[in-house]
Amino acid sequence: MKSGNKALLTGTGLVAAFAAFFGFNILVNQGLRDTRIDLTEARLYTLSDGTRNVLKAIPEPITLRLFFSDKLAGNAPQLKQYGTRVRELLERYAALSNGKLRLEVIDPEPFTEAEDRAVQAGLQGAQLPGGSLYFGLVGSNTLDQQQVVPFFQAEKEQFLEYDLTKLVYALSNPTKPTIGIFGALPLEYGPGGVMAAMRGQSQPYLILEQIKQFFDVKMLDPSKPEEINEKLGALVLAHPKDLSPQLQYAVDQYVLKGGRLIVFADPFSETMAAMPDPMSGRPMPPGMDQSSLLPELFKAWGVEVLPGKFVADLSLAQRVQTGRQGAAAVVDYVPWLAIPAENLSHADVVTADLTQINAASMGSIKKIDGATTQLTPLITSSNQAMLMDVADLQGDPNPQALAEKFKATGETYVVAARISGAAKTAFPNGAPAAEKKEGAPAPATQVVDSVKPINVLLVADADLLDDRFWVRQQQMMGQSMYVPIAANADFLVNAIDNMSGSGDLIGLRSRGKSQRPFELIDNMRRVADQQFLARQRALEQKLETTQKQLADLQSKAQEQSNALLSAEQEAAITTFRDQLLETRRELRGVQRELNRDIEALQLLVKFINIGLMPLVAAIVAIGLAIVWRRRRIRRALEG
Repeated sequence: MKSGNKALLTGTGLVAAFAAFFGFNILVNQGLRDTRIDLTEARLYTLSDGTRNVLKAIPEPITLRLFFSDKLAGNAPQLKQYGTRVRELLERYAALSNGKLRLEVIDPEPFTEAEDRAVQAGLQGAQLPGGSLYFGLVGSNTLDQQQVVPFFQAEKEQFLEYDLTKLVYALSNPTKPTIGIFGALPLEYGPGGVMAAMRGQSQPYLILEQIKQFFDVKMLDPSKPEEINEKLGALVLAHPKDLSPQLQYAVDQYVLKGGRLIVFADPFSETMAAMPDPMSGRPMPPGMDQSSLLPELFKAWGVEVLPGKFVADLSLAQRVQTGRQGAAAVVDYVPWLAIPAENLSHADVVTADLTQINAASMGSIKKIDGATTQLTPLITSSNQAMLMDVADLQGDPNPQALAEKFKATGETYVVAARISGAAKTAFPNGAPAAEKKEGAPAPATQVVDSVKPINVLLVADADLLDDRFWVRQQQMMGQSMYVPIAANADFLVNAIDNMSGSGDLIGLRSRGKSQRPFELIDNMRRVADQQFLARQRALEQKLETTQKQLADLQSKAQEQSNALLSAEQEAAITTFRDQLLETRRELRGVQRELNRDIEALQLLVKFINIGLMPLVAAIVAIGLAIVWRRRRIRRALEG
C-alpha cells in the first residue's frame, strides 16, 4: 500500500512539475514578450534613445514590407542569419511604435506575384542558381509615399539601425527640408561668378544641381541676417569670406538655438584666387587674402583652423604635369590631395561609404585648450604630411619646388570634423549694432548658452565644391557628359541629409557587427600561415634543387646508356631520390601541422559550448539532489 502511495505521489509530482513548467513558459511568453537582456559587447540589440523617440513620434500609420527570400537563403547561412537579425530588429521597431508600424514579411519565391512586387518596388535581386534572392525593405505611409532599401548589405550592418530609423523618419516627415546656402563661392553662378551671370554666361556648379535633387535649396541674401532662422533644416556656408558682424551673430545664435551648420572654411581658396576680379574682370592680383576662416566663432565652438597654413601630404598628393625647368614632367603636387577611403571615418554615416574625396590646400583643424565641445574627425591626412605656408601658393606655384621643400612631420592632421557639445556665444557683450530697417523684426533675446548640444560639421576647405576637383567633362555623340572622379558631391549630400534630419538621427551611433570572428583563432591562423609559408618556400626550393640535380644525373645516364654507370653515379641518383621523397613527406607534414593547434583550440571551444555547460548543469543538479536527499534523511532521523 505504501509502495502504491509512493508511486501515486511520484506520478502526481511529475505531472505537477510538467504543468508548472509549461505554465511558467506560457506566462513568460505572454507577459515578458517585450523584455530584452542585451549581453552583446556592442549592445547590438539595444535601440538608441533617438530611435525610440522617432518611433514614439510617428503621426500616421506606416507599413513596412520586408522582402526576404528565406528558402533561397538556406544555402547561405550568414545571409540567413543576417535576415533573422533584420527581421527581429523590425519586429522590435513595431513593438515600440504604439501600433503605428505594421510589419509584413514576404518571401518572394521565383515566378510569383511577390517577386513581381519586389521588382516593381525597385528591390535588387542577387542571382543564385535557384533564382533571384531578394533582401530589401519597402516602407509606405498614408500618402502612398515610399522609401526603399534595395538590398541589405551585411557589410553595412553597423549602420542598420540608422538606415531603418532614417527610413521611418522620412515617411513620418515627407516634406523636403529647406537648406539655406550662402558664402563667397558663387555656387549658383559658376566659375565666372556674378560677372559671367551679367553676361548671360553663368553655369551653376554641378554640386549645387546635385543637392537640389534631394533638398529644397534656398540661396540666402548675406545682407539679410534674419533669413538665418529656425525654418532652415540646415545651413551651409560655402567659403564664408568677410562676413559682417551681424551675419556672424546670426550664425552664432542659429547654432546655439539648435540649428545644424555645415561650414566649408578655407585657409586659401584656390578657386577664388583663379576667378577674375569682379570689378575689373581681370585676373586676381597675387597676394590677396583668399581665406574664409571664422576665428571668433570657431573659438566659441572650441576649435581653431590654423591661419596661413595648409596641409601638404606627399602620400595623398595628386600627380600633375609641369613644364618647368625644361621638358614636361609629372610630379606629386602636395597641396592637392586625393583622399582615399582609408582616411575617411568608417564610423560616421556621412563618410562611411565614400571611396575618395579630392581637395586642395586644406586647413588643419585643432581642438583648443579648455574646450567644452567634442571634436570627432571625419577626414584626416596621412602621417606623411606637414603644414606649409599659403604664401607658397600665391601667383603661379611651382610643384617641383613645393615637393623639394616638403618634409613630413609624421603627424596626422584633421581636415574635416564634427563639433558637438555645450558651447557659449561668441558675442559675450551682446549683439553687434545693426542699421535700423523699416519693417525689420525686433531683435530677439540673445542666447548665451547653447540650449542643446551644438551640431556643426566643419570642413577646412572650400575648393572641394569646385567642379574641376571632382568631375570631368566628356563629349559623347555631340553631347557633354559629366563623369565624377571623386565622391565630393556624395559627401555634401550625405552631410546635408544627416544634418537636416531629426536630432535623434544625428545622435544615432554606429553599431558593431553580429558576425564576430574568433580573434584568437584568426591570429593563430595568421601566425601559422606565416610559419607554413616560410617553411613551405624553403622546402619547395630544396625540392626544386633536388629535382634539378636528379634530372641532370638522369640526363647524363641516358647519354651514357651504352656504358655502365659508375657506383658513385648510382649512389648519387639513389640519394637524390631519397631526398626527393623525404622533402615531399616534410612538405605534407608541414601542411598537417598548420592547423593542428587551431583545430585543438576549436575542439576546446566546441567542448565548452556543447559539452562543458551541460556537464556543469548536470553536476549542479546532482549536487542539489544529493543535498536535498541528505536533508530528507536528516529530517526523517530527527523525526
